[in-house]
Amino acid sequence: MKTILFVCTGNICRSPMAEGLFRHAVKGRGDFEVFSAGVGAIDGLPPSEHAVRAVRELGIDISRQRSRMLTADLVRRADFIFGMTHSHVDAIMLLYPQAAEKTFLLREFDDTLDSYENDISDPIGGSLEVYQNCRDQVEQGIASMMKFIEQTSVSSGR
Repeated sequence: MKTILFVCTGNICRSPMAEGLFRHAVKGRGDFEVFSAGVGAIDGLPPSEHAVRAVRELGIDISRQRSRMLTADLVRRADFIFGMTHSHVDAIMLLYPQAAEKTFLLREFDDTLDSYENDISDPIGGSLEVYQNCRDQVEQGIASMMKFIEQTSVSSGR
């Protein structure tokens, strides 16, 4: 089983959407466990209303998810860690240098993007349309990172 961890800042917008979208994408496949956390999160907050609505439009319910702070235990348990921006990846590597080999930027595997386009901006305080755009970027990132995970699993014989 592979454990996937998505990381953003407050764990109420981007990473909860990523957790829900990824969980939906691998539904029926028992080979994944997925979590999300934030480098500056307050434990126990629900996802933002627009984040819930943006993924609900795709038939996914993230309303029961709750925010959590990134911890050493979550980092240790994860096989792969995906940050939403370069600064999230930098923070993870600064706090948990032992996780460097398993920490990536969510959209770094999308060959259609230039590196400056890889960050997924924080939609907090934005309109539903801003959240829908963020959701679509997260979904695009998940599609490309899933190919990476599958290739990594095959090449390592796992």
